[in-house]
Amino acid sequence: MALQGSGAISLSDLATEFGDTTPNSMSEFYAGGSLVGTNNASVPASGAITLANFYSATAAIVLNITSSASNQNILTLATAAGYNAATDTTPIIVNINSGVTVSGSGTYALRTGVLNASSSLTINISGSVDGFFGANGGVPGGTGAAGGDALYWETSGTSVVNVLSGGSLRGGGGGGGGGGQRGGRYNVWNGKTCQGGVSYGSYGSTGAAGAFGVAGSTGGTGTYGSGLSGCEYQVVGAGGAGGAAGFALRKNSKTVTLNNSGTVAGSAA
Repeated sequence: MALQGSGAISLSDLATEFGDTTPNSMSEFYAGGSLVGTNNASVPASGAITLANFYSATAAIVLNITSSASNQNILTLATAAGYNAATDTTPIIVNINSGVTVSGSGTYALRTGVLNASSSLTINISGSVDGFFGANGGVPGGTGAAGGDALYWETSGTSVVNVLSGGSLRGGGGGGGGGGQRGGRYNVWNGKTCQGGVSYGSYGSTGAAGAFGVAGSTGGTGTYGSGLSGCEYQVVGAGGAGGAAGFALRKNSKTVTLNNSGTVAGSAA
């Protein structure tokens, strides 16, 4: 329920609406913080703030992620807290606490789901949101797998991501490319044809896996075994390509404001 639009308004009214515990202070109620969403245009994000700024202001659904988890869906969490995406325009604030890691396992670490278009979404990251690392390509010459996205955006309401001091938003690194095919050479020459036993070389080395937000490296080329030059039984192959890096924030053509006071590794586009 929104606060009153006129008349007497108190700090305790704000605490009731926004779910604050005592002691209460006006500095706790800046827009975009842990209690108040960005949907209330009259509430400042910093500087001078008064009770009159809160006429008709509406509380947000606050989702606090306080323990490490994987593959989190904000729509699922909000629905469990009573949100109905079909009809509910309540703003949503997600707080990822310091020391908490939201990780990906074969998919995105954190995705928004499709919220109501009139619901603003603010994500405050004091911990880490990390995409998964792609697997290395196999031999011979396999392509490294792409890293996973840290944050995958699907909703179109007013959207803000705050990576706070000490927090991180990191796409997964791509897997290294597999080493190239090894080559083999005959080791016997009968004066007319190459034949006899075959001496094989080595598969190329596996490319280096990428760090957070970095693509994997191409694998090495295979080598020939010892034997007669020009008597190749099996030619060497080039190494496979490294996997692409995951996105720190994949916006999917949505408008998302990203404020970074911590670490962002990988593309945010």
